[in-house]
Amino acid sequence: MSNVANIKVAKRYARALFGAAQKLGSTDNVLHDMDSLVTLWRQHPALHQTLESPRISAESKHDVINKIFASSIEPIALSFIHLLIDKRRENIIVPVRDEYRIHADEYQGLIRAHATVAVPLGDAQRASLISGLEARTGKHIQLEVTVDDSLLGGVVVRMNDTVIDGSVRGSLERIREKMMRQA
Repeated sequence: MSNVANIKVAKRYARALFGAAQKLGSTDNVLHDMDSLVTLWRQHPALHQTLESPRISAESKHDVINKIFASSIEPIALSFIHLLIDKRRENIIVPVRDEYRIHADEYQGLIRAHATVAVPLGDAQRASLISGLEARTGKHIQLEVTVDDSLLGGVVVRMNDTVIDGSVRGSLERIREKMMRQA
């Protein structure tokens, strides 16, 4: 199955999982459980090789999941993992968690933003940037910042599908493009 198809399927599964978790009042716990699963998935290649192997029976996969998670995660999360195994969708565990996180963030009125800056931000600058983004979106902003000195100055912010380019490099590129169109 193509990556695009996997993402579409993951979105449907994540939406269903989030709806069920919301009814049970355990959206945060399920997110934590999915994060734990993905962490193990990435740290232990043998786990995802086992779960994704068509040669290993669903029953054996269920046993592995039960041994690892039965007493440590929400029953709904455990049932969901078993459902993925039964439907032979083990390969979408990571995208499901990513999509689930988007639903959880929306539910909490949170946007995860990533800012790339030319020089490290001071506390006041960081607070000002967060405040401006919150005013623009009407939502709480969780900001991750990285430094890239190739920007020359300014900031580039990515929030979901939105990019706000306030960098000097971006401004210079826009000026150059404008001049090229006028020439």
